[in-house]
Amino acid sequence: MAFSDIRSEIPRTFFHILGGVFLAVLGYLLPAPYNLAALGAIFAGGVVVELARRYSPAINSLSHRILGIYMRPHERNGFTGFAPFTGGVFLAFLLFSREVAIAALVPLVFGDRAGLLVGKGLGRVLFWGKSLEGCLGCFAASFAVYLLLGRLWPEVFSFGWPLLLAASLVGTAAEALPRPLDDNFTIPLAVGLFLTWAS
Repeated sequence: MAFSDIRSEIPRTFFHILGGVFLAVLGYLLPAPYNLAALGAIFAGGVVVELARRYSPAINSLSHRILGIYMRPHERNGFTGFAPFTGGVFLAFLLFSREVAIAALVPLVFGDRAGLLVGKGLGRVLFWGKSLEGCLGCFAASFAVYLLLGRLWPEVFSFGWPLLLAASLVGTAAEALPRPLDDNFTIPLAVGLFLTWAS
């Protein structure tokens, strides 16, 4: 892929990571049930805006002016990933403990973006519309972030490196699943279920 293909994803990558970190911290630090109320409201707001964009050219045009740099071409007149992404975060905190939920988001927030960038830059071996190189990038980034957070935040990321290694693999497999499954849902659900079962 041309460098321009990767460069076009850089603003979206910053938005994805910073937004994901914000939602994860919000879900972890706010007391229950206020954390679920806040995350649910953000998800619901995203759904409303997406539907409004579909039926109102004026709202769609406004969204282009505000968020156009973060949109892919097919999203300008279609749905973006905002609602599924916020929905995946909401479900993680709704279904799992806080520690499991925030760990389940690491492959979604960091691994998914690393996989996309590596896949665009180096992807050669393709399957299901993904690349082997991208999957390896997703796995490596997820595990590296787990290890880093385990040192910085040991009271939360206390699962042990073998379990986090396996969680990275589960998250990568969930990301690689073919459409119509949306990895914004499959990644946190698969990793959350695995960590809940394994721990």
